[in-house]
Amino acid sequence: MEFEYLLNDYLHRLNCTAKALADASGVSPIQLSRWRNGSRRPSDEMLRRLAAGIARMSDGALEEKEILDSMLDTLPETRRGGNGFGMRLDQLLKALRIRSSEVSRVLNFDPSYLSRIRAGKRNPTNIAPIIDSVSRYIARRCTSGEERSTVAEVIGTNAAALEDAEDYRSALSGWLRSGTALPAPVSKDVAAFLEALGSFDLTEFVGGHRNGADRERLAPQQLPKARTVTGIKNLLRCDLAFFRATELSDSTERVLIYSDMPVMQLTKDPERTKQWMEAVARLARKGLEIVVIYNLDRSLEETIQMLGFTIPLFMTGRVQPYCLREGIKGPFRHLLKVSGAAALSGEAIAGHYDESAFHLTYDAAKMSYFRRRAEALLERSVPLVEIYAEERQEALRRFLDDEAENGFLPVQIRIAAFRNITVQVCHDRWAIITKENAPRVSFLSRIPQMIDALERFNMR
Repeated sequence: MEFEYLLNDYLHRLNCTAKALADASGVSPIQLSRWRNGSRRPSDEMLRRLAAGIARMSDGALEEKEILDSMLDTLPETRRGGNGFGMRLDQLLKALRIRSSEVSRVLNFDPSYLSRIRAGKRNPTNIAPIIDSVSRYIARRCTSGEERSTVAEVIGTNAAALEDAEDYRSALSGWLRSGTALPAPVSKDVAAFLEALGSFDLTEFVGGHRNGADRERLAPQQLPKARTVTGIKNLLRCDLAFFRATELSDSTERVLIYSDMPVMQLTKDPERTKQWMEAVARLARKGLEIVVIYNLDRSLEETIQMLGFTIPLFMTGRVQPYCLREGIKGPFRHLLKVSGAAALSGEAIAGHYDESAFHLTYDAAKMSYFRRRAEALLERSVPLVEIYAEERQEALRRFLDDEAENGFLPVQIRIAAFRNITVQVCHDRWAIITKENAPRVSFLSRIPQMIDALERFNMR
């Protein structure tokens, strides 16, 4: 029996409407309609949702596993066995942020066909030349230290083993040929992120900093000295000097912060992370508006770590997160922070951060120049997440009602380990993370990496 006939048969046996089954399964009526007419095939995750929904609608008469097995039996062999090559290719290209259209040009494929391979909907009869071409292309294209480290993490080796071009190609080829796709190594990072968010107490955090009225004053000659330093490790002193000058000045200009530098050095040092968060929180307490612009052209691990130590600050209501509409690729990395009291700028070559240089200045003309640059970046940015504090929960409910009206229904991700956190995901559309107390706040994210990571989250 074809899949669409089996699905319609279940609807007949349940004596229910398609809308009722869609609601019970957490899928959109539009998706269900496409599956029923045979124009689309559900992903493995959608199959599991559908089987669970049918089992619930049957009031125990049908078992979820039995339903899932019967549906899998109607699908092509490649779907039943799992398209290991397609899933691995998808995992690799996502980690490197390489589009299907780029690889399809190398393979002389239609981009939609390659997308179907990545989704497990097509299984080429002869994958050997595809694997060879993809491996050679990535080994030739992704040669920076950062990209090699990303590839090494995905395929389970170390970056040093990929220094030789032929070894690089061979390792990629062997990994793409082997078995079923490995689960993406994101669970520990998602868990750390949710744990940090769930345990964060905004009242305690902000209340621990002195009130703006009690600020000491700095005379011009007391300002930390303007300076130029090299190396990420020396950046911290300039960073703290920038925040100190901004906190103790009389300026009320908003603070603009941008960086596409790696966050690993920051997150690996808990004391530095704490100092950075406290510095930003003091500016928020002072009443300054703070705009943080993110470049999401990063690995999934870095994106999650970056959000992990900055999202709690969004709860102050003074820190506004944005991201660039398009990633900035290339060999250069930059940092730019500007306030009404100071400006801090820096640059580096990707993978060579020991040679990075940073300049802290209090010169009015230079600060004006850097502010114009930061404002130009902001013009090219869009909101990173939408924040719904306690007073905006009704607005969130209206959003969810509007989405449901259009057939976009979320599934709640079961995360028993975090009692203070609930997660809802609408496949390929958005994810909502809600912190239930201290205080209650919800974050709506449309970041594809975050949606994907939460949807596949488990507690291995």
